[in-house]
Amino acid sequence: MPKAIGRYQILDRVAVGGMAELFKATLTGDHGFEKLVAIKKILPHLANDSTFVEMFRDEARITAQLDHRHIVQVFEYGTDADTPYIAMQYVDGLDVLGLLRECARVQIRLPADLAAVIARDVLDALDYAHNAVDASGKALGIVHRDISPGNVLLSWRGDVKLTDFGIARAAERRHKTEAGTLKGKYGYMSPEQVSGVVDIDARSDLFSIGILLAEMVMARRLFTSTNDLDILLMVRDARLDRLHKYADDFPIELRVITQRALERRPEKRWQSAAEFRDAIDDWLRRTTRVGSRELASLIGRVINSPTADLDGVVDIETSEEDDGNDLSGPLTRTSMAKAEAEAARARAAFNAGDAAVEEERPSTDARSGDDLPPDPVDIPSGPREIGDLKDMPVMQLVYRLSTQRVTGMLALEGRAGVLKEVYFHDGQPQFVNSNVESERLGPYLISIGALSQQALQRALSVMHHFGGRLADTLVGLDILDPLEAYRVLAKQVASKLMETFSWQKGRYTWSPRHPNPWKARSLHLDAHRVIGAGAVQLAETLIEDWLATHAKAFIVAEEKDKHSDLGHFGIGEPLLRVYSLLDGRTRLAELAGRVRSPEARLNLLRLTYLLVQTGHARLS
Repeated sequence: MPKAIGRYQILDRVAVGGMAELFKATLTGDHGFEKLVAIKKILPHLANDSTFVEMFRDEARITAQLDHRHIVQVFEYGTDADTPYIAMQYVDGLDVLGLLRECARVQIRLPADLAAVIARDVLDALDYAHNAVDASGKALGIVHRDISPGNVLLSWRGDVKLTDFGIARAAERRHKTEAGTLKGKYGYMSPEQVSGVVDIDARSDLFSIGILLAEMVMARRLFTSTNDLDILLMVRDARLDRLHKYADDFPIELRVITQRALERRPEKRWQSAAEFRDAIDDWLRRTTRVGSRELASLIGRVINSPTADLDGVVDIETSEEDDGNDLSGPLTRTSMAKAEAEAARARAAFNAGDAAVEEERPSTDARSGDDLPPDPVDIPSGPREIGDLKDMPVMQLVYRLSTQRVTGMLALEGRAGVLKEVYFHDGQPQFVNSNVESERLGPYLISIGALSQQALQRALSVMHHFGGRLADTLVGLDILDPLEAYRVLAKQVASKLMETFSWQKGRYTWSPRHPNPWKARSLHLDAHRVIGAGAVQLAETLIEDWLATHAKAFIVAEEKDKHSDLGHFGIGEPLLRVYSLLDGRTRLAELAGRVRSPEARLNLLRLTYLLVQTGHARLS
């Protein structure tokens, strides 16, 4: 431990993380002046990483502009032996995660009203940060992006302080990280963070506050699993099974407030931190009068209490009362240990390369890809819809099923025996099975350069350690990180569906209420965004044939209230511009002739095709 960093004398090392270490230090001056501070210093092996140093500098620059009683204040950015550090306010106390663990140690539950006080104060800090402006009055556009129990500090006096704006994203950020790069904790992300939405806004932080509040009241994780991929999918779908399971722990009004913050779609959540804060504040005023004094009293009581007698506590992994995902530290986690031991054995076998995939295995076997064999299912009786893709193109069909919010199986038969089955739930494609070998996960990863053929074969040989799933295997072997694996899976499944948008011949069969027989994770793909992404990749032959067939037809924009729906395709301004060109007096060929560049012409026609197939325009 260093004796000094810059002009600060080090007293103690408080914590060491994966990227930085935190010290308790003092700044001394003339006439006995002394100030207690916290020093956050980059770990030595990252000091030469210019990208990370820029991120670290951004944290200091952004946070230094924030002056709020519930935000940890930054005093200085400096370097010590060429290693950057930040001097900031020292909060003498513990974080929320530490408080919850101490509560579990002494078997004292954090009261719901005090949990609400903590959430309210953090929301007050976020209201300030989200609306912060620089010296010239220009909005900074700050979003924290990493709200978690470890980033909410509590002083012994009951003060609540939000810290670690390390991955905060400001509109005028000097260093821009790669679009979609997330370094937050998986169980505290928002659905849009998991999906890689570039334009994350303040409502993402509100989802994370909803998680924080739920976990403080329940004293259990909201999104948890032994598998990180499953956690990401729970977050992506905003699955609140555990919140409903432990609903008795929640005062009903506070639970309703929390659930609104945890809506999957941002437009259904609280629309600002102030709105969320005021709802909690109103509940607190009507039900209790607690504040920082009561919070400080609880912290002192918990810290000074002896450890509760836990003798005779059943294994929490097998207990029906508690499934092993509470926030207590002392209790065992047998399933976690088993999963890690299994993964360690698989990693050793993979590194040794002493196992091989048998050549004679049929390609339909689970070991050849990530799609496990289907289970036999009982198909509900009912009318099926069978049609020709000439009359009902796949894009139009998918859009129709999406807007009708139906559940069932769509079978698509193309030329040369190609068969794809798309399982829909509530109008959203959950999984796509294909009999095309090159569309399996393994070959797909090779095609995008994420995996070598040799590494794939070695991974397949140890896949049985991970339940027969290739994605889980690659995560367990540290070949892919969980977030990368989820996004690759989503792209791979979506690409299997998007490829069918260019089919000009074939048949379809829609079986309503048909259950999904495939043992695959439901990725809850957004049908609108799949259509948008597929439209910009439509085959040129399809577009040229469509133009030749309808060259003399007038293209008319529908006057229905669908204009706002265009933003859901994820294409942005180009689609709105094309929509504005459809005046009803221009033939399709004339519209195409307005653009000279072959590439621009093709893109114009692709977007026009999308508008027609989704009912936003028609040919007359």
